[in-house]
Amino acid sequence: MAETRNCTPYAAFVFFFLFYLLVIDLCCQCRGANPDDTTIKLSSLQKIYLQANAFDSIPSGFFIGLSSLQEISLDDLPLTPRSLSQDITSATRLVYFSAINAYLTGLIPDFLGSLSSLDILHVSYNQLTSPLPSSFAGSVLMKLFLDHQQSRDKISG
Repeated sequence: MAETRNCTPYAAFVFFFLFYLLVIDLCCQCRGANPDDTTIKLSSLQKIYLQANAFDSIPSGFFIGLSSLQEISLDDLPLTPRSLSQDITSATRLVYFSAINAYLTGLIPDFLGSLSSLDILHVSYNQLTSPLPSSFAGSVLMKLFLDHQQSRDKISG
């Protein structure tokens, strides 16, 4: 198992700094805005790729207000258990969620099945176990990747 460090305060600072730069870059490219313009709105953010960094958690409330978000990638992050928050459900247009090799453990979070527009859920190479939450019964998922779980109790039907 990979070594993890407790660097939460530093990681949180870096996380928000990089997120701020990402948003500024996105807005400047899409709208020709001035980076110093304080009217930049996060609600128009459509994609966020945070993979392969040292973030060990996603701050509570981070996804609130990001209603235009369509893609989230948290691949290869050393996330701590229960670091995924239900506030992801505020991204009502989310079609792609990926957390490959993100140290997710236990049951698949129930709230992921309640994302009404989610087409692709990719959570391979974690430590997830059965059963699949009942919220997935009414899901519109087109692709669900659960392969290569590293837990002793493999996911079963």
